[in-house]
Amino acid sequence: MLIIVHGGIYIEEIPNIADILKNACLAGRDALLCKEAVDAVEEAVKTLEDDPRLDAGTGSYPNLLGEIEMSASIMKDDLSCGGVAAIKNIKNPISVARGVMEQTRHVLLVGEGANLFAKLLGFEPYNPVAELTVTTLRKAIEIAEKEGGSIYHYYLERARHRLKELQLGTVGSVAIDGVKRKAAATSTGGIEMQLPGRVGDSPLIGLGTFAGEWGAVSMTGAGEGIIKLGLARKIADWMEDMDAQSAVDRGMALAKNHQVVCGAIALSCREEIGLGQNGGMMSYAYWKDGMDEPITHLS
Repeated sequence: MLIIVHGGIYIEEIPNIADILKNACLAGRDALLCKEAVDAVEEAVKTLEDDPRLDAGTGSYPNLLGEIEMSASIMKDDLSCGGVAAIKNIKNPISVARGVMEQTRHVLLVGEGANLFAKLLGFEPYNPVAELTVTTLRKAIEIAEKEGGSIYHYYLERARHRLKELQLGTVGSVAIDGVKRKAAATSTGGIEMQLPGRVGDSPLIGLGTFAGEWGAVSMTGAGEGIIKLGLARKIADWMEDMDAQSAVDRGMALAKNHQVVCGAIALSCREEIGLGQNGGMMSYAYWKDGMDEPITHLS
């Protein structure tokens, strides 16, 4: 048994999140001991979504209208999968994504359709705004104000108004259980300077999240670049012929060649661990069967 969690990749100063990474890893471990890998990654990601210091769930980055549009996906190694994108006012998008996987014939629901589905599942309205949301919107307004003639100016006035109202990194997990079932999950609140309706790699199966025969992967970083390269599926498939760390290293090198800053956590069907980033810093924690406590690393 093995579970890994990540708290995103950071180009600037990395926040002190060792405690929440450990807690998420422990939540996943507890589920792993009595349930399946998919339960473990969901519980781990829910713990990360609930922490206001991270860009997922509570504390998600706002778009340039000051609204929070969140995305998430989850996948099992039998190719069962589900995702949501541009979902609003929900506490745990990863659980709605699991609902898509288990209760629909679809893979991805977006926007109003995702919110309606969450309501039908019994999810209560929730305000995910936190200090990180306000800080990120304020920074986005400052950047947009300097871009003369830019399309971003269109959003400025509404963003300023929303900032007054608000005055009141992507996360993920991969796991393998006692009977070798694998699962992966990823959740995000988006990126800075995000236009309304933008969807990154996190809810897209094979791009930000993948679990298959040879391994499971969760990505973080520049979503548009990760989409173009199809990185999660590539890294997972490479684990057929190489160990997990070598597969992650190959993925990071490929992304760097295309000027895509990103990171990944991965595990193989042989219970190998793969961790890496090609720029900035990434935080992660992992627990393996036989360990007393998770190992946490900020790099």
